[in-house]
Parts: sequence; structure tokens; C-alpha cells
Amino acid sequence: MLHRVDGVSVRLEGGSYNRISGEAGRVPHDIAHLIVEAAFGLGSGLWGTLAAGGLVQNAVFAGGRKPPHAERRARAITDRAGESLRQAEILVRAVADASLEGGRSDMPAFRAGVGARWWSPSIMPDALNRARVDLCEAANRWNALEDGSELRFTWPP
Repeated sequence: MLHRVDGVSVRLEGGSYNRISGEAGRVPHDIAHLIVEAAFGLGSGLWGTLAAGGLVQNAVFAGGRKPPHAERRARAITDRAGESLRQAEILVRAVADASLEGGRSDMPAFRAGVGARWWSPSIMPDALNRARVDLCEAANRWNALEDGSELRFTWPP
């Protein structure tokens, strides 16, 4: 659940996971987005779009008072973020795959895997390695949760 600063709550109906290295072996896809987007400074990825008032597939208003014209505004925000949302999807998958390889990533190979269309100067080796470590830590925290417990993150981090 995302609790926005305007008092609106948005629920993501996730359920998918990304395979990663480490003991946990997988991390919820929406958490992977948060970590990768934070590491690479993607302000208009999934979490930036939701925080700005946009809605994506599998996200719904869950509480709070909707701002006037919320659905139309949400569609416009999401439409403007289109390419950034697609870039975030590509990078989440690429970072998860890189984590499976272990060790420090080969940046030329990582760049080739991401492709020129989705590459950004913010994709630096330190950011990639931070994202890989943070994915494993988040997966371990997720796996350690007891039934009914919560795992909280802040956006932007």
C-alpha cells in the first residue's frame, strides 16, 4: 500500500516476484521497482508515477479523498511517464538478472543487455551494485516477515 502525501492510499495488486541471488532467491516485483528506481534516480518510474498521482495497471485508489478529476489526472500523469515506466521495467529485470550472476557486474555486458534505448548516464557501477545488494536485503526482510506483518519503505528514499 502506498500512502501519498495528499492523503490518498493506493493499493498495488502485485503477486509477482523477480528471481535474484542470495538466500531468499526472490523479491516481490514492486519492491524490486522501488529499489532499482531509487538506485538509478528514476523519478518517473513506477513509484514516482504513483507518488505523483498516476495509476498503473494493478494499482487502485484504496482510501483517502480523491482529488478532483483524479482518474483523468492519473491517466495524464501515467501517460507522461510512459517511456520512464518502460525503462524501469527493463532495468528491474536487468538488475535482477545481474544479481543472479553474482559478483560485480560487467558494465559493458549490462549495458548491452539493457540496450541503447533504455540506457541512462545514471546507470553507474556503484548504483548497480547498490541495487543488487539492496534487492537481496529487501528479499531477506520480506522472507522474515510473520503473517500479517508489514514491510515499510519511503519514496523517495
